Amino acid sequence: MKKGLSQILSFLMALLVICSTMSFSVQSHYCGNILVDKAVMKSAKKCAMHSDYSNENHEQEQQKDDCCDDEVELIEGQNQLKVQSSEFELPHPIFVEAFVFSFLVQIPFEAHHQIDYFENPPPLPLKDFHALFQTYLI
Repeated sequence: MKKGLSQILSFLMALLVICSTMSFSVQSHYCGNILVDKAVMKSAKKCAMHSDYSNENHEQEQQKDDCCDDEVELIEGQNQLKVQSSEFELPHPIFVEAFVFSFLVQIPFEAHHQIDYFENPPPLPLKDFHALFQTYLI
């Protein structure tokens, strides 16, 4: 579970670095006050009034009476990533070593009591208790 969690966390951190350094543009096309199209990282589609004509007179008239607007918003990411390093010094390394060994390292201190009757048979009775106490089964 720890391995899977660390892989997910490292993937999310890499995704965060990529997204923070990426830049992209958002283009929008307005015809009057109406939004016709909005596109990310490509050009927005033009309305029907913006068709290409080869007539120069029509292009000059269109530039004068143009009611369409194109807006481009550029969102820039970071250019430089700062790598920070700091020196960390432990005051008493023996204390840290004892702490890690006593709390984090799990050493089993269990005694395994396994009695093997084949190697050490139980002792034979020295006296016949039935005859000694005179108890007989009938």
